Amino acid sequence: MILLFLSAILVVFCGLLFSLSFSVQGLNRAIINTPIEMMYRTVAFNNSEMKFEKEKFEENIISYYDSTIIRYSKEYEVDFYYYDLSDGSMCLSNYCSGVEISVNCKLIMDYTFKRVMYYELRS
Repeated sequence: MILLFLSAILVVFCGLLFSLSFSVQGLNRAIINTPIEMMYRTVAFNNSEMKFEKEKFEENIISYYDSTIIRYSKEYEVDFYYYDLSDGSMCLSNYCSGVEISVNCKLIMDYTFKRVMYYELRS
């Protein structure tokens, strides 16, 4: 009887481990393989320099994540930090040359998956 109980615990544990690894790998694929063409659609020329337009960029990224991340995590959070490539300072205008995207997803049993991606436009 004890062996049956231990076997059931092992099966449940293996199922949870499989579910967690499936979610983490799916999130990795979704975030790392973000279509680059979505970002190119948000590029604007400002003073003869290529820069991301903040509103369009955030709208495109969030709509993509809404359609892909929701398969693996019910709760997620996306933060954007814009900066200038020339000096690395925070960008306050609507057109920036670099962006850091931080994605936090809540998975099984309060496990949080975190991924940070950097995108920069260089001439």
